[in-house]
Amino acid sequence: MEIRILGTAAATSIPLVFCNCDTCRRARMNKGYDYRLRTHAIIDNELLIDLSPDLCSSANKYSIDLNKVKILLQTHSHSDHFDAGHLVTRWSEYATRNLRHLDIIASKGTLNDMNQWIKQNEPCIDLFAKEWQEDMEYSLIEIKSGETKKVDNYNITAINSNHDERVEALVYLIEKGKKCILYGTDLLCLDEYAWKNLSSKVIDVMILDQTYGLGYNNGGHLDVEQIGSIIKNMKNKHIINNNTQIYATHISHEGNGTHDEMRIVANTYGYDIAYDGMIINI
Repeated sequence: MEIRILGTAAATSIPLVFCNCDTCRRARMNKGYDYRLRTHAIIDNELLIDLSPDLCSSANKYSIDLNKVKILLQTHSHSDHFDAGHLVTRWSEYATRNLRHLDIIASKGTLNDMNQWIKQNEPCIDLFAKEWQEDMEYSLIEIKSGETKKVDNYNITAINSNHDERVEALVYLIEKGKKCILYGTDLLCLDEYAWKNLSSKVIDVMILDQTYGLGYNNGGHLDVEQIGSIIKNMKNKHIINNNTQIYATHISHEGNGTHDEMRIVANTYGYDIAYDGMIINI
């Protein structure tokens, strides 16, 4: 499996549009790994994780052919993870041609909220209506926390992220063959049901939310020390081992410095920092 990290920032990107804090100022100066689009990723060039508002930019930058995407795995419907404007361009009225069929996987709450976002762009479209699914060449696959769905060559297990109960936000275990990825952006905590779902797994790659740096936490997301605690618990439960590749994504400017500075801190807790364009092979 090949995981391409297309964006690694929290909702506001880095640098923030109007911010002149030290982190944002240095990101503008340094560019490179310190410049971050909003969080999204793609697996084997066919499974897209989150329809990000930055998808056009990342696809162009990294030469990703989005017509090869067969599966959209949506973690939740917050505006930094779902851009309704991208999806509605599948409508024939936009003169889009030669569409590949798209399986959209998400929780019921997220699908409902996606439909509301879509209606703000095109009030006539109903995500759940058969005629629109036929016109725009997609199918909806509703998934609940604790469920596993087999889609194409992937087994996808949904886990409650506890990030937003209104939209039933999820993180995902993605398995293909004997390889297993935990994609855990916008994760608040792993509850007892999550640990139960994870208990029989051996994870090859784990990607976790690090919205907040050391000594910061304004709620809703993980910080450095919480990532360290999850890693420790997973090692004790033999869910991960010394061969597991562990990275942080969904990074904000709150308590986080440059990429190199964050790596130094992360390494002391047993993980590394992802960057835009990063390729992970397992």
